[in-house]
Amino acid sequence: MKVIGFTGNYGIGDAIPQAYLVPDSSILYTGRPFFLPDFASAMVARPTIIVRMSRLGKCVAPKFAHRYWDAFTAGFTLSAVDSDDDRLKGLDRAFDGAVIVGDWVMTHEVDDPLHAMVHACMGESDLSCQCLAAMNHSLDNLIAACSARCSIKMGDLLVTGDTAAGHVLQPGDKLTASIGQRQVLDVKVRL
Repeated sequence: MKVIGFTGNYGIGDAIPQAYLVPDSSILYTGRPFFLPDFASAMVARPTIIVRMSRLGKCVAPKFAHRYWDAFTAGFTLSAVDSDDDRLKGLDRAFDGAVIVGDWVMTHEVDDPLHAMVHACMGESDLSCQCLAAMNHSLDNLIAACSARCSIKMGDLLVTGDTAAGHVLQPGDKLTASIGQRQVLDVKVRL
């Protein structure tokens, strides 16, 4: 299992989404606390929408890409700011807990998964309210581009981009998210 992530892609940050790859050990599921690591001066959280792959695929054509995912959720990606070792800068998005994943919503549970609104909050502050249809580069095109370079496997996660600007995490912060009226993510930030 792997996590393929993209920066930007919702009109926030990078004009052209940049891909990155992180290990499955980076995943932190909802309900567990995120402990601020001591190797960086700060951690920045960015809300996102995450899609779960449901089949094996290589060189998937965009018109068939909708067949390769079966669930989606809200999430947050975390990145280190001013980490303590420049040699390890490439791991500043790949540390344990760097991808916070909410509870999965199956595509057949909603009328239109591409237009289901995903709402992310930090404490009482609303961070974003986006849907998969709002991406600059469509989900079908992202799946096709990824599958041209590496096989997509069942259970792989695709982080579709940043739905809002990043926010620095502080001990005591609470990250929450919902899809429609259903809460799918609840994570407390601790030291």
